[in-house]
Amino acid sequence: MNRKDCIDWKGLETYLSAEVVVCGGGSAGAFAAIAAAREGADVLLVESQGYLGGSAVGALVMPYMTVRVPGEPRCSGLHNELDNRIRAYHQEKHIQNSFDPIIHGILLEQMCRESGVRILLHACVCGAKTEEGMSLGSPASGKSKRICAIAVACKDGIRKIEGKIFIDGTGDGSLSVLAGAGFEAGNPKTGANQPMSLRYFVGGVNKETLGRFLDSLGDPDNARSGKSGGGLFGCVVERRDSALKPIFLQAVAEGDLWEQSMAYWTMFEIPGRKDEVAFNNPEFFDLTDACDPLQLTELQLRGRAFIYKELAFYKKYFKGFENAYISAISIVPGIRESRRIHTKYRLTAMDVLGQRKFKGCISQCNYPVDVHGSEELFREDLPAGDPQKPWYEIPYDCLVGADLENLLVAGRCIGADFVAQSSIRIQICCHSMGEAAGIAAAMCSTKSLLPGQVSGEEVAERMRERGADFV
Repeated sequence: MNRKDCIDWKGLETYLSAEVVVCGGGSAGAFAAIAAAREGADVLLVESQGYLGGSAVGALVMPYMTVRVPGEPRCSGLHNELDNRIRAYHQEKHIQNSFDPIIHGILLEQMCRESGVRILLHACVCGAKTEEGMSLGSPASGKSKRICAIAVACKDGIRKIEGKIFIDGTGDGSLSVLAGAGFEAGNPKTGANQPMSLRYFVGGVNKETLGRFLDSLGDPDNARSGKSGGGLFGCVVERRDSALKPIFLQAVAEGDLWEQSMAYWTMFEIPGRKDEVAFNNPEFFDLTDACDPLQLTELQLRGRAFIYKELAFYKKYFKGFENAYISAISIVPGIRESRRIHTKYRLTAMDVLGQRKFKGCISQCNYPVDVHGSEELFREDLPAGDPQKPWYEIPYDCLVGADLENLLVAGRCIGADFVAQSSIRIQICCHSMGEAAGIAAAMCSTKSLLPGQVSGEEVAERMRERGADFV
């Protein structure tokens, strides 16, 4: 029996219901819930963990990667609101495009509760009940389907939640797949997803001493104190030279570091934490399936062993780490890409690299194609860009589920090919996707429409009215 068919729906009483049910409270889902509630919809936000913020909080994914559009930030109104709240907290300690993950999560919770969002934590989506829909489906299927309820695994068992419009903000497209939606996953040439990481923080660091050490290397692109702005930073990537790389190579030769640690290593400053630094590593290129519990288990066990060894490496080879200790390890893995759900429109590499514009644009971005570990990112039929308007756009139709008529998808699992997804997955884009999905869901609720009947232009216009600063 297929796992999605294992729920005994007849034996489940309805636990909660809402006009709009958002699954996943991360970078897209939380924004979707806030946006829908502020548009007047009755919203329930369901999250599997005990916090909101997703990867930004649980996986310690900071700072924000920028969209690189002229006149940045070019963000959704909700992103700008969150950023202003972060600035107000950090005040003079604020670092542009960065944040303290714990504060980030608390502020998202505040925005949700202030907006009237009902929140259910510790509830993992484990099933979806579908029924015949109201609109015509594809010629092959004849009839469309809709989600009428979801099942969530809680401490005391399985509970049933009903809704009218569902938003999948799970990152992995879990709700969509459980409901029977089609999807793609991985590089079409290899089948492998992008590698996963386990990020961490180190405290007890003398950042002044560390900054002087980094500046002394004479490589500000890869090692700097951040005194001139942007915060302290260090970087080692296997295929790129840097002043830090010889130090890593020496440590590997002496057995003080595993070679895989230098495949991808970055160090950032954390706003407001005077003696802590953040690391975006270790990264594992043999652990790529974020939907495989065995791989997730191995990632966290192996990752913590790497982190323990890397701490000893810093103490021995870096100045300023003499009294350092591990202050935090991400609760959940850093996942770059897993499933990509079939939607009304599928964004392609040609769209991204050709900087295509769309009616109903809900996000603008010029972040580069970012496939970790790939030597050939995109070399076939490279399209010409748009020098007058150097960015691409994500249309609303990338959020509209193709196989389930009352489903919207937001975040890194929207309709996109492997190459395009590597650019659109950054948090600022996910914030815009979430806000767009929430506004569209509220329109569906108040006007008795389905997501596919909502105009992308109308959603985009409402985003502008709500403070989006798109070009």
